[in-house]
Amino acid sequence: MVDPHVAIFKSLSSRSRTTILKLLSQNGEMSVDELTAALELAGPTVSRHLQVLRQQDLVTVRRDAQSRYYSVDIKRLEQTFDAFLRYLTEES
Repeated sequence: MVDPHVAIFKSLSSRSRTTILKLLSQNGEMSVDELTAALELAGPTVSRHLQVLRQQDLVTVRRDAQSRYYSVDIKRLEQTFDAFLRYLTEES
């Protein structure tokens, strides 16, 4: 079984994914097309990065007609880092 901390930090090890989180944090909500333009990456590449972030519950998606809008789950990020800090400081 993969340690949940490892899986989350592995998903954050990509510069593109951390840039997506930063863009979403700054802009609130963005579509794949907006992210594709901002990152200058192909749509399927951006979609794959978003899928990885969604698997870790770091971003949420809202569907509106034919578009999908993504946003950062700030609460989940805070919980993730809090849990990791507790893990680092707990006695074995």
